[in-house]
Amino acid sequence: MTSLRSLPRTPAVLQVVRSSAVMGRSRSLSCKRVSFAWWQMTSGVLNLALIVVGFAGMEAVTYVVHRFVMHGPFESLHRSHHRNAAAAFADKRPEPNDVFPAAFSLVVIAALWVGFNVSGFAWLVPLFVGVTVYGIVYTAIHDGVIHGRVAWMKRIDTHWTRSLTLAHRAHHQANNEPYGMLLPSLTMRNRSLPAQDVRSGSRASHVPVDQ
Repeated sequence: MTSLRSLPRTPAVLQVVRSSAVMGRSRSLSCKRVSFAWWQMTSGVLNLALIVVGFAGMEAVTYVVHRFVMHGPFESLHRSHHRNAAAAFADKRPEPNDVFPAAFSLVVIAALWVGFNVSGFAWLVPLFVGVTVYGIVYTAIHDGVIHGRVAWMKRIDTHWTRSLTLAHRAHHQANNEPYGMLLPSLTMRNRSLPAQDVRSGSRASHVPVDQ
């Protein structure tokens, strides 16, 4: 194979060498652009997937925490919600049970800080964006629609919200399943819903956990 050094340094040869070098750099830049575009697209898909995983995974976390923590070693805090939710929500007073969403918020804030500031942990940002979206939906459904803590939201009345309300009311009455929040509607879908007094915010539906 002939090396470039053995070629005569005529103007024509030098022009060919320069053209080859320019074409090589152009191909390299084109490949880098394609690679960067592919990386951006792949990164976007991965971020979206992490958001979905964060949202969906929180339903499982909610179930486990509700069943084995809130109705476990920290039941004394959660008992305030089962006993006093109607009165507390009507007066918009905080209750000891509010410690749990506050603790979740601190975990989310800490995870997002790490994701934004620590190298190699950027994936925590989209994951906990999904967790945050779940928290917003959970609060809207549980506090706003089911318990009527937000005045205008308690007027939302669809088959889905009524099925969630019925499922949550069953939990308050029996102090048992379902412990989840968004999935119980799948199992309660075909059950008949009472014509009135279905909201878990009604006093009748709040049975003390020790009864």
